[in-house]
Amino acid sequence: MYDCPACGGNLKFDIPSQQLSCAFCNAFYDPYQITKDKDGEEQRDFEATIFTCPQCGGEILSTDNTAAGFCSFCGASTILTSRISREKKPNFIIPFQKTKEDCKREYGKLMRRFIYAPENLKDPDKINGFRGIYMPYWVYFFSQKGKINLKGSKSHRSGDYIITKHYNLTGDLDAYYKGINYDGSSSFADSISESIAPYDVKHMKEFTPSILSGFYADTNDLGKDLYSADAKKIANEETLSFVKREKEFSKYEMKVPKDCSTAFHTKLETVDLAMFPVWFMSYKNGDRVTYATINGQTGKIYADLPVSTAKYLLGAGILAIPIFLLLNAFLTIIPTTLVSVAAVIAAIAGIVYAAALCKIAKKENDEDDKGKIEADRLARIRREAKAREEARKAGLDETAVAYDSSKNKKKTKNTSSETKKSGNGIPTILIILLIFFLGGPLLSLFSMVAIAFGRVGACLISLVTVAIAFFVGMNAIKKIEAKKGLPAILWIIIAEVIALFVTVFDLVKDVYYYGVVILILVSIAVVLIDIISCYNLLATRRLPQFDYQGGDDNA
Repeated sequence: MYDCPACGGNLKFDIPSQQLSCAFCNAFYDPYQITKDKDGEEQRDFEATIFTCPQCGGEILSTDNTAAGFCSFCGASTILTSRISREKKPNFIIPFQKTKEDCKREYGKLMRRFIYAPENLKDPDKINGFRGIYMPYWVYFFSQKGKINLKGSKSHRSGDYIITKHYNLTGDLDAYYKGINYDGSSSFADSISESIAPYDVKHMKEFTPSILSGFYADTNDLGKDLYSADAKKIANEETLSFVKREKEFSKYEMKVPKDCSTAFHTKLETVDLAMFPVWFMSYKNGDRVTYATINGQTGKIYADLPVSTAKYLLGAGILAIPIFLLLNAFLTIIPTTLVSVAAVIAAIAGIVYAAALCKIAKKENDEDDKGKIEADRLARIRREAKAREEARKAGLDETAVAYDSSKNKKKTKNTSSETKKSGNGIPTILIILLIFFLGGPLLSLFSMVAIAFGRVGACLISLVTVAIAFFVGMNAIKKIEAKKGLPAILWIIIAEVIALFVTVFDLVKDVYYYGVVILILVSIAVVLIDIISCYNLLATRRLPQFDYQGGDDNA
């Protein structure tokens, strides 16, 4: 807590004035002139209160004595238990530029555009729950200085020949990149931090704990080396793009060097720990949580936006009626062909459903979050070390202790140095819209497919496709704790089998074909509703269930 020199009141950082303000006497002070007696100039750490959420284990720091009313990570409404800790001081900080009122306006604009959002996301009480948190970021500084020697070529046609001339492209390079940044907290999903980027690092200031007053901060638990290769790759790609655009080099077809770091003399000069501002709101719904995060410097917003199934189906039905009437006036398909066309459309719905399940499985197992993968690895190492230590104290042979960490392991496939952005399910929703509202054009297209391959062939291919999608979906569901049971594609398989039977035996009465088409459409509707539920899983997240990391020893 920082005391007002005039009245002793609690000083907090005021965003509009960028100064510390006293709520009692309305005095303003320069943050760099207000320090605690404990925070000497030579200190490399600062005193903070740690609030620990009893629901998810999330930890946030505060330099004042304000008790948190809810956890920003899981949305649990609780008074958080606290303890005092000394934290290593970051090198720089970007103070908040956007106020809570700015956040509420931006969030309100987003909600007005997203008409299918559940009403609870628009609850004023939830919107008032935005909390300012300083998130830790590693800021990388690269230099590129020296002579470069690249390969280029020019080609031209002469009669029946193509003549290619090769050139050595040389020059002097003097470039630097200061400010490539990646978040240093495993609690901050890579997909979210990338979505609200970038920060303008030109406005970074020297860190002083007083700027944190009135806000919270997350601790860094990821080492500076985790993202260094990614940051270096960005620097190399930017330099390569710049060199290609240079007037002297742009007329040549340039060959990309095998090792850009060597070709451009890329050198990591420094890595600084900084605090960047984020407005954070979370809403807990059962064992899932939705996030709304806003860049506290630029105002760029990212929000998890689940869909209200009732609203979506109502809107789809209202729009489908005039489209159906319009297409019915110009399009006629005989019943026998209609069955095979419906079967093909059902196969497409099955493929979309299986793809959505695969996306959920990837997200639920943190395969697209390098920071979380690294945090899980470090936590597993600590647990194994603790188990060995307990075995040693108990007089047991450490090598004979079989520590079972399988419950804590995540099956991951992301072993590359590049973190991929995760989708939030928007492509799936677009495909749903395609199936709902462009049914007429699809019917025309697949009518031609049915005629080309034969009605039986179309039904058989559709059945095989859906069967493959079923097994893919089953494999994905095994990895998703929030989704149990058999994939909804099973209903499509049943409908496809009946359609194949009717088509093979070429029944005479149209009522059989219309009945099969209705059955297929019902199965498609069931799958589409489940696709919406899958999208809602993609647009929400598991409760974090953090393991306390204790900060980064290399900070």
